[in-house]
Amino acid sequence: MILPHGANNNDSVLVLLLLAAWADARVSYSPVTCAVRGSTVTLPCSFTPIMPVVRVRWCVSHPICQGSTPSVYDSRTIRNNWRYLYLGDMERNCTLQIHNVQTQDNTTFRFRMEARDNAGHFTGTTGVAVTVVDGDPMSVQSSAPGSVSEGAAVTLNCASRCSFHQVGVRWHQDGHALPESGPTLRLTAGQSANYTCGLVDRASTTSPPFRLNVQPPRADGNFVVPLVVSLGLLMALLLVIAVVVVVVKRKRRPASRHEGKRGEKENQRSEQVPGGERGGPDGQEIGQDADEINYATVQFQSRATNSRRPAETSEDVVYSSVARPST
Repeated sequence: MILPHGANNNDSVLVLLLLAAWADARVSYSPVTCAVRGSTVTLPCSFTPIMPVVRVRWCVSHPICQGSTPSVYDSRTIRNNWRYLYLGDMERNCTLQIHNVQTQDNTTFRFRMEARDNAGHFTGTTGVAVTVVDGDPMSVQSSAPGSVSEGAAVTLNCASRCSFHQVGVRWHQDGHALPESGPTLRLTAGQSANYTCGLVDRASTTSPPFRLNVQPPRADGNFVVPLVVSLGLLMALLLVIAVVVVVVKRKRRPASRHEGKRGEKENQRSEQVPGGERGGPDGQEIGQDADEINYATVQFQSRATNSRRPAETSEDVVYSSVARPST
């Protein structure tokens, strides 16, 4: 760099500092943007200032955007066009949103920041170019390309090469209008059909038909898995029931044997005890446990003719059993 003749060292240092500051100041834009007429488009933007910023502007059709250049947005005025909304700030963010895009928006937009000192002024001369289209056909994109099974969930998207945010979309199935109005159509595959989409009140934007082929469920497909699971659960249940039955039977066998032996013993005892048959006025059976057996002695005196028998002769004693019914 060649400095003017007669310039002192202080001036040289100041010029170098200004050039360095300008090199550090920069503005970054999004790529070229395409938008459908009537839609809303956002222009992402960021900037790096070299000193505190006091004013920001967005202008069109001017490389520097300074002085009296018309601006679509100016932070110093409150009379900005409502279609241009500044989403940024005075520090880093310079994003601009354009509502209801029109044909005149088919141009290049540039951002400019200004400081209290002229050394802090900077314009991103590159800018961002906006292309406005109207009438381009849309296209239908499916989340499940090819054939789908009956009952499957399918998502269809109405797409375009340009942004069409906040523009109504109309869907048709085999030529019949559907109630959905957004860019996304969610449905459950029922039968094969043709689907189209397009922007509201713009017949020229109707997409080519998209054929959704629906196949009935196959025996070797998704239907087999639930069937195998059901059969497995059924077999497991039958096995559990069989195990329970076997265990119960094994527990009952020792008990029945014990009861049989006990019954035999009781029968033997009843046979040994006199009066074990039915008795009494009501025909009740007198058992070993319910009846009480008392033993009594009966002494028979000898006849008078034999009364003179010696005293040491023992008397005849007869034992008999008397069964007394329990009360």
